[in-house]
Amino acid sequence: MKKLIYFIFLFIWAKPILAQEVSIQVLDRSSLQPVVQAHVKTHSDKVITVTDPEGYFTINPKMHPHITISAVGFSSKEVHLDLKTEIIYLNPRVFHDKTELMIVANQEGEQNVHSYQQAASTQSMDQFLDNIDGLSTNKRGAFAWEPVIRGQSDQRMNLTIDGMEVFKACVDKMDPITSYVETNNLSKLHLDKSGTGVAESGSGSSSVNLITQRAESSPLSMEVNSSYRYPDNYRTLSLTGNTSDRSQRNAVRFSGSYKKADDFTAGDDQLINNTQYEKLNLNLSYKHIFESEHSIEANYITDKAYDIGYPALLMDATKALADIGQVQFNFAPPDQDFQLQKIQLYANTVRHWMDDDDRDVANRPVMRGMHMPMYGTTTTFGIRINGKAELLTHSFDWFLHSFSSEAYGDMLMQSLDPTIEDMFIYNLDDVNTRNVYIGLKHQFRLSEDVLFKAEESISFKTLGTGSEQYASFFEGTYGREVETQQKLLLSGSLSTLWMLNEKLSLTGNLVYSERMGNHMELFGHYIYNYTDGYFYDGNPWLETERSLNADINSTWETGDHSFTLSLFHKQYFNYIDGVLVEDVSDIDFQFKRYANVGDATITGGEFRMLNSFSHMVSLENRISYLYAQNRTLNEPLPLIPPLKGNSMLHIHHRDNKWMAEVEWAASQNRIAERTSNEDKTDPYAILNATWERNWMDGTLSSILSANNILDDYYHTHNSIGNIPEAGRNVMLSLSYNF
Repeated sequence: MKKLIYFIFLFIWAKPILAQEVSIQVLDRSSLQPVVQAHVKTHSDKVITVTDPEGYFTINPKMHPHITISAVGFSSKEVHLDLKTEIIYLNPRVFHDKTELMIVANQEGEQNVHSYQQAASTQSMDQFLDNIDGLSTNKRGAFAWEPVIRGQSDQRMNLTIDGMEVFKACVDKMDPITSYVETNNLSKLHLDKSGTGVAESGSGSSSVNLITQRAESSPLSMEVNSSYRYPDNYRTLSLTGNTSDRSQRNAVRFSGSYKKADDFTAGDDQLINNTQYEKLNLNLSYKHIFESEHSIEANYITDKAYDIGYPALLMDATKALADIGQVQFNFAPPDQDFQLQKIQLYANTVRHWMDDDDRDVANRPVMRGMHMPMYGTTTTFGIRINGKAELLTHSFDWFLHSFSSEAYGDMLMQSLDPTIEDMFIYNLDDVNTRNVYIGLKHQFRLSEDVLFKAEESISFKTLGTGSEQYASFFEGTYGREVETQQKLLLSGSLSTLWMLNEKLSLTGNLVYSERMGNHMELFGHYIYNYTDGYFYDGNPWLETERSLNADINSTWETGDHSFTLSLFHKQYFNYIDGVLVEDVSDIDFQFKRYANVGDATITGGEFRMLNSFSHMVSLENRISYLYAQNRTLNEPLPLIPPLKGNSMLHIHHRDNKWMAEVEWAASQNRIAERTSNEDKTDPYAILNATWERNWMDGTLSSILSANNILDDYYHTHNSIGNIPEAGRNVMLSLSYNF
């Protein structure tokens, strides 16, 4: 009798607990088939369970209200669970790749965050970025293209790796930091074209944040990739591995890649000399989860590039070296008003060597009769802290970021004439940048359909040189004593998301930003600008450049179709640009100095259409256009891409995937004739195709791609020196998972 009473009591007590557990199925959104062996993880990436052969898993939503689901071949998804959750859909990755692109107009609300995958895993980072609507690249050859967001590059955009500041070492922009992260080591790419992420970035500039892959608590997995492309003999080999111990509290991830290419061939079988390169990239990541669910992560990237040809420039890069490290502490959410979520400590150094030993220096139009080996380096240290807080029933996110960077660059001028002595010039000498900012992010639910967000940041930035000898040049040029420049900079953004119905959403953004000239604009010396053919000197007394950006975004989407239209207008005040110095210029050496030249505007828009006609066929179309004007000089801004776009048809059938793509651009007749040496460009359209097939139950996959199938000879408007694009080329890639 006692046993019966005990059993009844146990049943009554356990029933409500068991009732809290729910069984949820994970399905492929395209095929509606179960996703097997999907990992269900906590916020700290600890695996809770995996899905069974029917795609089901059981979980207690009260114990784990927020989970992340990831599976091979699918995009990871963050889910808020409740007792009514029955099915979770995962989006398959297009052409099986781990790289996901997040286009962020407003970071709150799934309706305003659009994600899509890399078109083909055989793409390089440069090609990946160049095919995004609203983003283009300035090209100087086959390697290390410079990303441009809505006509804004370099100093007018934030380009970070895991939120870390990394400064290029080459004064000629041969080493954009996008070249330090390979696609096999990229987890997500956050692109904020509006600049609304003021609190986290510290300014209202457009931003690109490369988020790298981290160690995960999962069983041992490895992947080997190898590719070969003809006719430039591009070959690459990469190895990626991840493992954790039995407790799943220690995890390690390793990735390495090596690539090498000879000179490429443009359309009509025209060989383009000095387009070769060789590159090695290694990444190591470690993660430990404590019993308290706090965790610590360490990540290190080293990137080594050698023998890089730049046909559009006067010189080539002998080698470019980057070492980037970070340690990050992640804190489990406490039940209190003030929450500390993450502390990140980081350091990096970039070194760059270039020379013109393989060039005909005796007959070139600029800097004739001399060799000019150059060297540059930057070293940066920083700390990022963020969390949440509640004050008077109002919750908000807060961000604190501080960094210090030192830049150096020199040039040796070695004359071919033995009677002329060699000269040594500093392009940068002990130039130091210090910056600290705090940002706040607030959001308010005005109604069930309207979300309002406000962000603000205040930063204190200093920039100066520790070399009295170097400072004396600017003192002699401007007749003023050089002091460390100090600026208090304010930025803010207002955003509204209005859900008109379940399918249609509208977003409006207004962003104000203040920018201090960077270390090149304030303290650069004798720096050759290939876009206009002038040598530039900095101006330590530049006034603060201000900008005001407004945009509106509309999205209509169902389960199978999505249409997004974005329109924007950006106004610059105290625009910083080069001004001709006539008294020190001659035919061979023309000089400009940076100055505040007045106002400038950039207006444009992007349209994106994604259509899934069945689980087998889908179509993507993207179009973007920019209109940019220097209002003071009444002429277009230079290097603004024309109307351009691409269309991609995807077909999936069992283990096969096909993609056909048309990439096109209209002619560009709006050029800067007084401030640049750019010229008009003709329209073009090229055809690309890709076939991917999985073998051995997905363990082995192959990708065969053919680009510029019709072998057209063309160049983009953003190609410095009108260097043509590659002609017809074919590449085969193999990937093996075990």
